[in-house]
Amino acid sequence: MIVNPASASATTEGRWVESEKILSDAGLDVCHVCTERPAHAIELVGEYAAKGYRRFIAVGGDGTIHEVMTVLLRYCDASSVSMGEFTLAVLPYGTGNDWIKTSGIPADLSEAAKCIIKGNTARQDVVRMTFDNGTFCMANIGGVGLDADICYNTNTLKQRGRKGDLLYKLVAPYSIFSKKRGPVEIECDGEQVFKGKLYSVVIVNGTYRGGGLRQNAEDTWDDGQLEVSIMPGFNRIKGLSKMMHVFSGDFATLKGIISRRFRTMTIKPLGEVRDRVESDGEIPGTIPLTVELTGEQINIIVP
Repeated sequence: MIVNPASASATTEGRWVESEKILSDAGLDVCHVCTERPAHAIELVGEYAAKGYRRFIAVGGDGTIHEVMTVLLRYCDASSVSMGEFTLAVLPYGTGNDWIKTSGIPADLSEAAKCIIKGNTARQDVVRMTFDNGTFCMANIGGVGLDADICYNTNTLKQRGRKGDLLYKLVAPYSIFSKKRGPVEIECDGEQVFKGKLYSVVIVNGTYRGGGLRQNAEDTWDDGQLEVSIMPGFNRIKGLSKMMHVFSGDFATLKGIISRRFRTMTIKPLGEVRDRVESDGEIPGTIPLTVELTGEQINIIVP
C-alpha cells in the first residue's frame, strides 16, 4: 500500500488504517508505506519494485495513481520487466477520484476494499508522456493549455487550504479569461491535425476529469488507441461557451472542436508561449510534448 496522507486535503491521514484492517482481516498479506512529500511515491514504488513487489495499492487520489504508474513505467523502461507483470489497485481517498469512474471502482472505501479482496482484474493501456525533463505516465486524462492552467490554479488554491471538489469548476472561468493563446503545431500518427493559436488540448485514456466532467467521446482504455480533443484559440466569450459543454458531456462533438483517435501525438510550440501540460491533475512540465501508447497494458483491480 502506497499511502498518501495528504490526499483529499489531508483528510486521508489516520483513515486509511481502516481499509488496511479490512484487507488484513480478509487474509491479505499487506504492508504499507506513507509518502512524506510530493513525488515521494515515485521513490517508494521504485524501491519496492526493485525488491520484487508486483502488486501495489494506491491509497489516495488521481495524483497518487499518476505517481505510482509513472515510476512503474520508468522501472520497466530501465529493465527487462513488462508492465503486464504489475497489478494496480486503488483505494479512493482523493478529492475528484476520476480514475475510479472509468474502472468502476466504488467511491465507498469499504466497497473498494472488497474489490481488492475479490481480486478481479482488467487491462489498461499504458501511456507515456515525454518532456524535455523526463518521462511520465498518464494514467487517466491529460491536457495542454487551458486544461492544464485550470489544474494549476486549482492545485494552487488547494495548497492555500481551499477545499472541495467544486474548486475545479470555479477556477475554470478565471483560467479562460486569463489564458494566453500561443501558436502550436499538433501531429497525430505523423499527420498534422492542427496549426495555430491554441486554447486547449484534452488527451484521453480514461473518461472523466475534474470530479466527473467529460470532454471526450470514447470511454474505453484497453483498445490500443487514445483520443484528443483540440480547442483552437477562439475569443474568450466563445471559449467560455464551448467549455460549458463539459457539463453536458458533448464537448468533443461540438462544431470547431477537432477530435482524433491516435497512438502517437506531438505538440510543438511555434512561439514564445510554452503551455503547461497536465496529467492526472498534476503538472509534470510544458510543451514540447510527445504522447504515445507503449503497446503494453497493466493489470488493474476492478469490481
